[in-house]
Amino acid sequence: MTSRERVRSVINHRPADRVPSGLGGCETTGLHIITYNKLQHALGMPDIPPRLDTFMLNAVFEKEMLETAECDIVLIASPRMCKSRLWGSGYENEWKEQNIWNKTFRVSVKDQFTIKPDGTYVWETARGAVCPPGSVFFDWPGVSDPLAKFEYMSPVDYNPPMELGQEMLRILEESARIFYDETGYCICMGETITDLQISPGGMLGGMVLMMEEPEVFREFLQKSLESGLSQLKMLDQAVGKYTDLLSIAHDFGDNKCVTIGAPLWREIYKPFYKKLFTEWKKITNMKINLHTCGSVDSILEDLIECGLDIINPVQISANGMDAASLKKRFGGRLVFWGGGYDAQMFSPDDSYDHVYEVVAEQINIFKQGGGYIFSGVHNLPPDVPESHLLAMLNAWKDNRDMRQ
Repeated sequence: MTSRERVRSVINHRPADRVPSGLGGCETTGLHIITYNKLQHALGMPDIPPRLDTFMLNAVFEKEMLETAECDIVLIASPRMCKSRLWGSGYENEWKEQNIWNKTFRVSVKDQFTIKPDGTYVWETARGAVCPPGSVFFDWPGVSDPLAKFEYMSPVDYNPPMELGQEMLRILEESARIFYDETGYCICMGETITDLQISPGGMLGGMVLMMEEPEVFREFLQKSLESGLSQLKMLDQAVGKYTDLLSIAHDFGDNKCVTIGAPLWREIYKPFYKKLFTEWKKITNMKINLHTCGSVDSILEDLIECGLDIINPVQISANGMDAASLKKRFGGRLVFWGGGYDAQMFSPDDSYDHVYEVVAEQINIFKQGGGYIFSGVHNLPPDVPESHLLAMLNAWKDNRDMRQ
């Protein structure tokens, strides 16, 4: 089977020859650029400076990495996430080298970084995001602090765009066409359309609003829904003939439970997800890949009822998210993408053998009956050792055969 055939079989709950790898295939199954650099070394690849893809500091999975790591899915990232083209004629001219953390990476020519005397990095073109000395992540002013935006706009003033720009659509279509025509990879369209993550007043303010004035909160969701569906029609015309998956995101859970509680989630969000997914399936054949972190097992039945196809990153360290329980309750009705290596379950001092055994166990549970795409749990952070990356990949390679 080609990668495209393999993934298409899995997402349609048909038999496949092996468990496909979705490592790097969407914005939330990737590697921090430092981690990606470690994997380059571990696999004996040339030390080519990785390209910075998203605000989460993901690395672009280059064609060489896709081939060497035997990945099956390529991400076509939204220009909303990345200011320069990832693929296409002349795209190399849209990237420049940048020293960050005493390492050389490649960033968009449209990005600007400065460094303060104390070693603080400032990402000037990303709302002034700041990376303090000793850190390898950036903080966004007003976003990291849940109390920073406790002010409400009126739903009247919230007007998300109903269209996607023609230049954006052209770039996405060109990128998707290149991979469709020139490779056998399955193509995942990244997070592009308006989703339902609107939080008037910030994270905490949004929670208060949905409790105190739920009808006002629903007005925001309705506008987001209309925007997303309108954009989806345009996106499908551009890339739907090439792509099999489309990602959206909404972090519902923390390590313990659905953060606002499953009952309130059903009251506020479920009707809108039902509308979104129902209309989605009328507009496009691209499967719905929903990223949501944490413990969300209490609402997976609801999401399946709404029409969800794929859940990621499958945070197996969270309450109720163990592989055996998820497969028993939802196997055959939901595709799991992730759940391989969960960084919260390991210490950097853990041995190669220990990591291999744990990852192999997860794969052998998730792959039973199909419906599983392998990857790590979310984007793997910089403190993951090279030995763990090799153990993860080798565990997948040794246990991916669906005939075992």
